Amino acid sequence: MNILLILALIVISFGAVLLFLLEKQKKGFGALTNTIIYHDTQMSPGQVLYAKSINLKGKPDYLIKKKDNIIPVEVKRGSKTPREAYENHTMQLMAYCLLVEENYYIRPPGGIIKYREKEFPIAYTKEAEKYLRLAIQDMTALKQSGIELHCKHPEHNR
Repeated sequence: MNILLILALIVISFGAVLLFLLEKQKKGFGALTNTIIYHDTQMSPGQVLYAKSINLKGKPDYLIKKKDNIIPVEVKRGSKTPREAYENHTMQLMAYCLLVEENYYIRPPGGIIKYREKEFPIAYTKEAEKYLRLAIQDMTALKQSGIELHCKHPEHNR
């Protein structure tokens, strides 16, 4: 009888440790614990989203459903975690917010940039949208004028 009691305690203890570890792992996924409605991963590439109002296309890493909102999540796997989100990452996220708005007809309140150790929620304000649209117009004008635009990231220069 004592052996059965000891075995039961071992099984219960093992289960408690397993639940603790699963909960800890779930917290590491942060925003991605919400309902994922779109993802662009190496194993399952996402569909390209196009803007109708401006020369913009893109593939966010994830789109999550949170209440009545669709929120873009950009995961920066190789980047070390900064004190605040990098400006270029923020602009990329704002572009995804615009793409969500134009493709899903829901204006997101913002998006999330997920670094290795921290997530940054970024608001999608009218000012951010205006700045994004001006930057895209400027880049489009430069490209149409024949000026070569180059990025230091090799995958962006294809």
